[in-house]
Amino acid sequence: MTELHDAAFRAGLWQVVEQRAKELKDAAKAELSALEVGDTVAGKYEGKTVAKATKTRGRRRLRVINEVGFVEWVLRRWPDETIQTRTVRDSFRKKLEDKAIDLGGLIDDDGAVCPHVEVIEDEPYISVRKDKDAPFLVAQLLSSGRLSLDGVKAIEGADT
Repeated sequence: MTELHDAAFRAGLWQVVEQRAKELKDAAKAELSALEVGDTVAGKYEGKTVAKATKTRGRRRLRVINEVGFVEWVLRRWPDETIQTRTVRDSFRKKLEDKAIDLGGLIDDDGAVCPHVEVIEDEPYISVRKDKDAPFLVAQLLSSGRLSLDGVKAIEGADT
């Protein structure tokens, strides 16, 4: 049973670390929201890149606002792409979605616009990618006492 107690201790310990790390990461990402879409900044420690943050444009996707109308619209134009239950085949639906995202709306080969769907774009978001050496640099900060659950202490060698 001791091994299970130890495992429960470690699971709880890492859960606390994970939750605190998420809070700190979310706070840093909130600061990064000041970036313009497409901008990238590098976070460095002693001249070595730890991570890069980019404000990425929100993902565009097609949202069906009237499923029955959408299926009827496809049925009239591409009857072979629907099935007996009057559902658009997934592979063709994906093809229509990709085309609609490119064009800004779902338009058939004759130029008719489908009124049952719309292209929407999610909010821009911050993407952070750690450098390959980031685990080593983070370990250095931890072992030197410069990184704790309170955040990162002022680092003389840090630059942005």
